Amino acid sequence: MEHSASTGDLHEQLLASRRAAARRLTPYRQRQILASLGSAIVVLVLAFLVGNVVYVHQYEGRIYRGVSVAGVAVGGLTPDAARARIDERVAAYLAQPVPVQAQHGDQGWQVTPADLGVRVDTAAAASAALTVGRDSGILGDLATRMASLVRGHDVAAPATLDDARLARALTAWAATATYYPTDARFVPAADGGLAVQPDKDGLGLDLAGNRALFLARAGHLSTEPVTLAQAPVAAPIDSRMLADIQAQAAAVVGQPLTLRFENQTWALGPDQLRAALAYRLDGGRLVVALDPKALQPFLDGVAKAIEQPGVSAKIDVDAEGHFVVVPDKSGLVLDRAATLAAIDAALTDGRHEATAVRVERAAPIGAADLEPVRAQAEKIASTPLTVSFAEYNRVFARSDIQPLLVFKAQPGQAQKVTIGLDPAGVRHLSEVLARDLNQQVQDAQFRWADGAVRAVVPSKDGRDVQLAGTDAALTQAILGATGAATPAVAVTPPKVPSSDAAKMAIPHNRLGYGKTYYGQSIPTRKHNVELAVSRLDGTLIAPGATFSFNQAVGAQTVANGYQEAYGIAMTGTGQVTTVSSIAGGICQVATTLFQGVFAAGFPIQERNWHLYWIEGYGAPPSGMQGLDATVDDQAGLDFKFVNSTPNWLAIEAVADGEYVRIALYGQDPGWTVQIDAPVITNVKPHDTKPVYEKTHDLAPGQQLMIEHGVDGFDAAIHRKVVDKDGKVVVWNSPTGPVQMDTTFTSHYVPAQDRYQVGVPKDQPADDGN
Repeated sequence: MEHSASTGDLHEQLLASRRAAARRLTPYRQRQILASLGSAIVVLVLAFLVGNVVYVHQYEGRIYRGVSVAGVAVGGLTPDAARARIDERVAAYLAQPVPVQAQHGDQGWQVTPADLGVRVDTAAAASAALTVGRDSGILGDLATRMASLVRGHDVAAPATLDDARLARALTAWAATATYYPTDARFVPAADGGLAVQPDKDGLGLDLAGNRALFLARAGHLSTEPVTLAQAPVAAPIDSRMLADIQAQAAAVVGQPLTLRFENQTWALGPDQLRAALAYRLDGGRLVVALDPKALQPFLDGVAKAIEQPGVSAKIDVDAEGHFVVVPDKSGLVLDRAATLAAIDAALTDGRHEATAVRVERAAPIGAADLEPVRAQAEKIASTPLTVSFAEYNRVFARSDIQPLLVFKAQPGQAQKVTIGLDPAGVRHLSEVLARDLNQQVQDAQFRWADGAVRAVVPSKDGRDVQLAGTDAALTQAILGATGAATPAVAVTPPKVPSSDAAKMAIPHNRLGYGKTYYGQSIPTRKHNVELAVSRLDGTLIAPGATFSFNQAVGAQTVANGYQEAYGIAMTGTGQVTTVSSIAGGICQVATTLFQGVFAAGFPIQERNWHLYWIEGYGAPPSGMQGLDATVDDQAGLDFKFVNSTPNWLAIEAVADGEYVRIALYGQDPGWTVQIDAPVITNVKPHDTKPVYEKTHDLAPGQQLMIEHGVDGFDAAIHRKVVDKDGKVVVWNSPTGPVQMDTTFTSHYVPAQDRYQVGVPKDQPADDGN
């Protein structure tokens, strides 16, 4: 065991000796080791420096790696490229809402940087990024570059904002984020005395602090929430200041105050004084005073007792009808400011009695104020007003104008009284003008007579006086005393002016002609024939227009001048007979016109034949069997034809007591009309036995033939209209081209000789059915 221990000790000694030997290197050996270490360090430093030079050269004109601007990575970019990248981020940032909240309460808002007028200088930001690692000396630059590579380096972007916009935003937010301080004030105490209610600080917004907050966010393009910077606002009047005057205030409200004026007195009791107690600054010193608003009801009562209101001047009319000025009268009023000053002075001196102050006050409107108005009113009333429109003139005199004048007082304005007009009175004048001027538009109506076109009814413009516009024109003219006005009139020109007669020249060239005999007609039938002829005579038909017989001769009524005669009708049993009829006989006029139109070759748009044939209608020169026309406006039967030429047509109609003659005049259309003889078929002989009908329309025993016996038949008449080359004329109707090659057909039933026989009133008459 001892040997083992000795061996171990020797081993430890050997190790210790070796370590000591290692520490005891020779100087030479030490120099060798240091030289080796120095060389290694030099190599490393040189390598690092060379690498740095290479790195700097590599990023010449570019931003070093690891550098960012407001969080936007720009390392390795040129300033221009970096600016473009920052611009893109800034554009998005400016439109992004930033949450805003107050320090107190849960009220919040949102605002975009653009709303605050934030501007970011991206060019300066890019330039600042380029200087990172280049402006701190060799070692500093090296350290900055190393730090940028390891940790990154963020540059804040230079930013500005619009202070006015920020102030507006803060003002809007302040409504709920701030509150005003509350001054200390006196309040009634429980023991009936006075106590001081403490002041309370307010809370405001710090404009400079909030500006810095928003600019800091803008420099980093941050939309993190902003908590507004706020600061307390001290109350101007604090508890200490009121404590200094508390004794004085107690004395003021300790007993009533009496206000006197002449032999009248009014009292303010302690409760009223306490309610009105206030203070004011006098040379920087707080003194007791009474609140004027709290004393307003008290002073109103005093004023009511002692004031004598003034009377303004006014304009009136004298006995001769001229305007005059009635003078004003001054009033006496309570001088409230002076009275309050007297009360405050008394209380300050420890007195409880003061005198009210009354002063003279001029009337709101003086006579001098009205003199120019009176002169102008006189000028207005004495200037006659002439209202003119076209050939119309009407003069409104003083008696019309003077009652319209209205004087309006406006004491607070530079012009104390203005002159106006009564709107209802002006409207009355406009209505007078409307009654004079208003008229319906009237187209000219032309007739052809003695070979010339004449306007038998001249055209007229439609006139409609616009009342509102005329009111304005009259008001302006009257108040301006111009003496002349033009009413506002809406004018509607006629569609057919009288001057159109010059366009209707019609040569005396007869195109078609019809002639029928009516000499044996009863008087009422003659009347109807001649009335219809007179209305038809001179009728003009425009190029392309459709002529209507019913329209030309008017409604077939007694009211329109026609009388009762005879016409053909179908009875309830289906028989055809002659009956009494208003306007009976005008079918002869329609037939005569139809025969002339037929011969002239014009397109027939509507034609109806009689139920049975009337022999007289077939007489030459224009008549032939089956060529007739019947009309009845009540039954909807009309005769219509179209002026298919480019020129005007005229109808000449004459009834001389024996014959009806109707001719058409106009420019030769250049066509030829070919008419074949009638083709008569289906002849049905008539009953030759006469029919006698009893009537009260004739004298007893008087007999009148009202229907001639005639066979029934069908008729067909062919008409062809050809041009100069023999080709059929084509009429371009509204529904399409129509060949003017037509066969006109008619169907007639047989008729008997029929007579009416007068019977006495006490005998029954036939009802015709």
